[in-house]
Amino acid sequence: MGKAGRKQRRLKVPQRAPIGTQPGTLAAPSGARAPRLAAFGYGPEGVEELRQPTPAELAALRQRHARVWVNVDGLGDVGLIMSVGQCFGLHPLALEDVLNTHQRAKADEYPSQVFLVARMLEWHPENGLHALTTDQLSLFLGPDFVVTFQEHPGDNFDLLRQRLRARQPELLARGADYLSYELLDAVVDGYFPVLEAIGEHVERLELEALENPRHQTLVEIHECKRDLIEMRRAVWPLREALHRLDHQQQVPIAPQTRPYFADCHDHTVQLMDLIESFRDIAASLTEIYLTSNSNRLNEVMKVLTIISTIFIPLTFVVGLYGMNFHHMPELSWRYGYALCLLLMLFVSVGLVLYFRHKGWIGRASRERDRPPSGGPQA
Repeated sequence: MGKAGRKQRRLKVPQRAPIGTQPGTLAAPSGARAPRLAAFGYGPEGVEELRQPTPAELAALRQRHARVWVNVDGLGDVGLIMSVGQCFGLHPLALEDVLNTHQRAKADEYPSQVFLVARMLEWHPENGLHALTTDQLSLFLGPDFVVTFQEHPGDNFDLLRQRLRARQPELLARGADYLSYELLDAVVDGYFPVLEAIGEHVERLELEALENPRHQTLVEIHECKRDLIEMRRAVWPLREALHRLDHQQQVPIAPQTRPYFADCHDHTVQLMDLIESFRDIAASLTEIYLTSNSNRLNEVMKVLTIISTIFIPLTFVVGLYGMNFHHMPELSWRYGYALCLLLMLFVSVGLVLYFRHKGWIGRASRERDRPPSGGPQA
């Protein structure tokens, strides 16, 4: 694949507000989509769903239901985001972090609310390579509300929405802290299919690097290592944030909900173990690729060397009898030409037999260079 057809991936420096800007100043990210709101009001009294509600309708929804979940897809309208923040009393510094879409996963405490950031991941083929894309999820947890902001539409929460619409008793009876756990658990569960796909890709690259190394193999190895680094950047700080939530007593999380957050934290620990294992394998793929290429080059050089070695004495014989001296042994003999050919054939066959006896060519050479049975181990 040429350079023009290959997607270039570069490290991006997060965009920041101009130096000296007042803290809490909101600025929409470049290229952000127009927001699309959806809200659920739920509790023992039932479930109510609103699509594209106004801030006034959100305030009325809070009055009618014990708990509210508001989801905002798109960060392109600062005024609307400020209105949502005013409706739920969201801290302006946290809202500023919502619009800074290069945040690492974290958990910040504010009066009567917690602000969490997580990264949602997708891994898909693009331009012949595999790329990992991330989407920032910002979550506010209050005593009776959960507010989530996403960069782009599309998430892992569809099953949770279906359960709310089906009025699942467990969701209706529990507080907003349990809903926030469900959202974070859906994010973490979404990491496992991505990591499984990357793991299968790593195994395929390992086999390809051993059996048929190409330049494209090296490019994909590099991309895979970048994907694993990006995934580690998403999971490692999320593990720390969940651990902090589980051990902080001031956050609005009920004691009966804390074991669920601890279970979610355990999942991130498991993810980190898998990521580190795949990173170790991916780190060795470059060495495997170079070693395989070196072995192939050695095979080519061995064949060329053997051919050259066979032709060296033949070249000497024909060179000797091609010097055109008048008085040379067997020069005028009737069978001299046939004898010369037989001599060269004897030398060639003798060298081939000698090389086979030494194990430089033939079955012994192939068996010695063959990789261990069973293939590479992941």
